[in-house]
Amino acid sequence: MRNIVFILLIITSVSFAQVGVRTVTPSSAAVLHLEAANYNSTKVGGFIMPIVTQAEEDAIPVDTSTLRDDGLMVFVSDASINKWCWDIYDAEQDVWRSMKCNTPVAAVCDTQIYLEDFSSYVNETGIKEGSNNGDYPGGVTWTLVDILGGITTGDHAMVVGGAFELNDTNGPISFTTEAVDISGFATVCFSVDIDGRGVLEYDEGIHGSDDTNNNNDYVNVEYSVDNGATWNMLIDYNGNGSVNHTLTANPTPGSDTFPDDTVSVSGLSGTFLLIRITSQNWAGNEFFAYDNILVEGGN
Repeated sequence: MRNIVFILLIITSVSFAQVGVRTVTPSSAAVLHLEAANYNSTKVGGFIMPIVTQAEEDAIPVDTSTLRDDGLMVFVSDASINKWCWDIYDAEQDVWRSMKCNTPVAAVCDTQIYLEDFSSYVNETGIKEGSNNGDYPGGVTWTLVDILGGITTGDHAMVVGGAFELNDTNGPISFTTEAVDISGFATVCFSVDIDGRGVLEYDEGIHGSDDTNNNNDYVNVEYSVDNGATWNMLIDYNGNGSVNHTLTANPTPGSDTFPDDTVSVSGLSGTFLLIRITSQNWAGNEFFAYDNILVEGGN
């Protein structure tokens, strides 16, 4: 009888738009309001979202033809890849975003596995004014993809002065390292120095057209362990990005407002590691630079 009454109460609540659990006055701003009310006199309760492994998340049948699954949330708990993350599905980009990750054991990385400091290439190695240049691609261990073909006359994504520099890319450019062998290490860390200069800006209100709006400047850092099919993006790194990007410029243009940082990840394990950095800027006085892509391991 109690179950029937509870179900009737929920149905009644649904008909009036708000549903409250452990409250008779749900917030008018919420469709579902869960109250952490006392029970057994001293305890309160919380909310547990669906818990899945990485393989189970990959198998979730998200609707890629519309935006109806935008914001879908799960918690990935997968010791086999050392991942404990709150993931949110971004339907705009058809990718799962890791909002918050926790590693239960502190990583100790003290052995260098890989370093790309761009010091071994001739100057202007990369894509210059729409064409491959210098040692690229035959003499390098990384790949570039000009996603929209935006690099034209006067633009570049290439080695300049011992760093990898991007200028006036007119759309996203992806830089991907070779597959780094991380087998034999109990824990693996990586880091990359990111720098921006010029009149960079970012307006979250037009995120949906980021790749074509001629305005938004950002850098995304992602990594993939073992297969390259699943990419994990670092979101809002050190509070200097957004829910969609690792690092973004200040909303107000007019000065050098990009938050230079060393982006790092620890607590990884597996056989191979790929690192992908994607960024874009839209003017001749706007620059991004990457340097010292370092992978280290420990046992």
